[in-house]
Amino acid sequence: MVNKIQAAILMLLLCIPQHAFSQETEEISGLVNWTERGFVIFVTEAVLDESNPVENRIGATILRRAGESTEFERVAEPNFPQSSEDFVSRLSADLLSSLLLSTGSDNEAELWEYVQNNPHLSAYGFLAFEPELWMALGTAYLDEDTIDLPAGTEVSYRIEYQLTDGSTESIEGRSVAGREPQILSPQVVSRIELDDRIGGAWASPIEGSEDAFYARIYRQMDMQGDFEELPGLLFARRTAENIIMYEWEEQAEPERTYRYYIQPIDMLRNPGPISDTLTVISVDFENLPLIGDVDVEETPDGILLSWEPVPNKSYITGVEIRRSRDSREGFVVLDTLNVLENQYLDSRLIPNVTYYYELRIVTIRERTEMPSGIASGSFQNVGIAPSPPAGLTATHEGSGIRLNWEPNAEIDLFAYYVYRGTSTLGEMEVVSDALDGITTFLDDSEELHGRTNYVYAVQAISRSEMESELSDMVVLRPNRVVMPPTPVGVSGYAEQNRIRINWNDVRRNDDAVTGYHVYRGTTPIQNPSSERMAAETAEINNYTRLTDEAISGLGYDDIDVQHGVTYYYAISSVDVFGHESALSNESSFSPVMPTLLPPSQVSVRNVTGGVELRWNRTLQAGATGYRIYRRGVNEENAQIIQTLELADTRYLDRNVTTGSRYIYSVTVISDDSESSGSTEQTVVVN
Repeated sequence: MVNKIQAAILMLLLCIPQHAFSQETEEISGLVNWTERGFVIFVTEAVLDESNPVENRIGATILRRAGESTEFERVAEPNFPQSSEDFVSRLSADLLSSLLLSTGSDNEAELWEYVQNNPHLSAYGFLAFEPELWMALGTAYLDEDTIDLPAGTEVSYRIEYQLTDGSTESIEGRSVAGREPQILSPQVVSRIELDDRIGGAWASPIEGSEDAFYARIYRQMDMQGDFEELPGLLFARRTAENIIMYEWEEQAEPERTYRYYIQPIDMLRNPGPISDTLTVISVDFENLPLIGDVDVEETPDGILLSWEPVPNKSYITGVEIRRSRDSREGFVVLDTLNVLENQYLDSRLIPNVTYYYELRIVTIRERTEMPSGIASGSFQNVGIAPSPPAGLTATHEGSGIRLNWEPNAEIDLFAYYVYRGTSTLGEMEVVSDALDGITTFLDDSEELHGRTNYVYAVQAISRSEMESELSDMVVLRPNRVVMPPTPVGVSGYAEQNRIRINWNDVRRNDDAVTGYHVYRGTTPIQNPSSERMAAETAEINNYTRLTDEAISGLGYDDIDVQHGVTYYYAISSVDVFGHESALSNESSFSPVMPTLLPPSQVSVRNVTGGVELRWNRTLQAGATGYRIYRRGVNEENAQIIQTLELADTRYLDRNVTTGSRYIYSVTVISDDSESSGSTEQTVVVN
């Protein structure tokens, strides 16, 4: 403990300002610190007075500037006590008792004499950590006037030192009201558990816990009552690995539960967050009671182990059973039993094999103790068949079917066999070799057909040739494409606005066919293939599928056609599995151009202003209007003189010459055609 105290005192002294001053006032970090009783200002590491200069300093004055103020105001002049009575009045009863004991003083007079002769804090051992002693000796000052400042208020302090030559020099520091210390919550890292001694340690990184200096410790006994603070403080020891350690140890009564947590505090007793809770039991876990009188009995169901009951202690949680075929190594855990149980039946056995058993006591600690009970035995299974394999599943894998199931628990299992059929009520046959230790099988036989649902089951067989019942069955059809037959005999005919397609029915040859798709293109099919599905061939040749859903009929009317275009059609069939046949040979058709008739009744006559033509209105489908033609008597070809809308049935030709003879005719027009001319009508202009 001496080294720890010396290190702590050195750290404390480093926190108290020691500085070679320049002419200018310098700001010192750590000079001012916030506490719940107000700001504490460090003045010096030893008493200052004329009889005890410290680096030529013999006195100090503290000035304060708070908030928005720009002026420092005088606060106090920390001073050394003037008498024994003055010194004692500054101490609490507890600190006075501690000082008498630590300095070897029998009374207050002797203590005062010791203090006068030892003005430096380092002379007071561990008590040098006590802020109360700093204030009593005048090495620090508590500014209680700042206790009610709002949180976040910044306060600056200046210390003006009086020097032996009559001059002064000063330093400054500042802090913020309500500032919380930089301390992280410590975590439990170790424990001590013996019959008569317990303890443990907490740790946290130094980074983030720079203000942690020591900690208060709290204890609860046997999980009852409140936690109570224990006397003294834990020192926050800093390690070379940049870790802060808090260590605790104390004497204990056997088989009792102790719970602790700590609360780190800074040098001025400002609290940080509390730690993890450390739970320890005053039990020597390396010296627990043994499991005695282990007995082995060979039964028809397996090997039965029994032993003397284990003491029912709160810290003993069970008995662990381990087994191996080698008495020296290779033990594996079979089970962990309740501490009150003292029998175990091992039925997962291979007949006629010797097994070795270890029994271990299990405690609340993570580790298990050394084996304290040992036994061996063998078993012969002649009457217990394996259980049916469970969890059988079937999934597609490529063009095959992958089966998986859960492993059986029987130790004497020889192998699994896979059965396959085509009906849950029909016969099934073995399709696998003996699968020893394997719980998966891929059925990729060439016999599998893409239109057949297959039924699978698995059977387990023991080394004594005892067979289990078949497992639950699963049903799956392999992902193997069977293309339906391709339609043939594609025929049809074209009309003005429709093309009619027909084909032969292939459902007579394949009951699985449910309908047909119609494809259309504008060129013949290139590179046809009976091995390719219709959709693929259609995509290569830029053919479009006209049917969203497969149609059940044997004909299709395509009304989305245009005159002057040749269309190519091909057909595919579709079965109940969604598979499509190859594309049929194509057939081509062109819509018939419609024939328009001219007006049947056309008349011409002289009227004022020219020649008037009249005709009957046409009702022909597709007609959009009329054209008026005119030629002279000596002209062979007529010329267009006007084009009119469908609703117009009258026209006045004003561009005529009196005395001239004109010959007129009228045609009916559509968007892409024109009728022949009507019967020509002659008129002489008056």
